[in-house]
Amino acid sequence: MALELSDIQTAYQHVLVGVDESEQGQVALASAVHQALEDQAKLTIATVLELGDLSTTDVLSLSAVNKRREDLEKNLQTYKAYAIEQGVTEVETVLADGAKAGEVLAMELAPEIKADLLIVGAHSKQGMWPSLGSQAVYIARHAKISSLIARR
Repeated sequence: MALELSDIQTAYQHVLVGVDESEQGQVALASAVHQALEDQAKLTIATVLELGDLSTTDVLSLSAVNKRREDLEKNLQTYKAYAIEQGVTEVETVLADGAKAGEVLAMELAPEIKADLLIVGAHSKQGMWPSLGSQAVYIARHAKISSLIARR
């Protein structure tokens, strides 16, 4: 049987990476930077503010939510600087809101920015996504684009 691979995409054009503040988030970022460099692809670094991670008091306090948002924006700028230092030429950041990070990344953000690869860490025991393992499974099952679950 002859393989017919001539019309299959061999390089990604737009890599989307979902990051949090955990070690696995950093592993995902490193994997995404590597892939973006390999394919000379655009890189979008995203994090999702899950209001469920904040206490009820914090959710009701606009200043607490705004403080959390500022902290996440600072982190995103640090991640962007890292990607640029590594040689990625086109880098954007996105701070999204939602109930479940996996759903936001796979079903909303990826189609909106026309990403063709979604990378996330395997799991997170702290940080924004306490159950990222289940979010990674969601992404693997439901994303309409290729996905990579990065682990150390």
